Amino acid sequence: MEKTPIDMRMTFLGRKEIARKCYKQMLEWQPEKIILSHGRWYDKNGTKELKRAFQWLEK
Repeated sequence: MEKTPIDMRMTFLGRKEIARKCYKQMLEWQPEKIILSHGRWYDKNGTKELKRAFQWLEK
């Protein structure tokens, strides 16, 4: 299972509330697809994939 890499999560150290706010905004968009400029992209279940990738912000 892929998840947000630790080095990326560390960039939000001390700013987790801001990251959480942005994450919730993305969830409100209810994306069907997620297309990234790098790495894997998701052609279906976009909201589900966001929740999986950013589950560390739910804590």
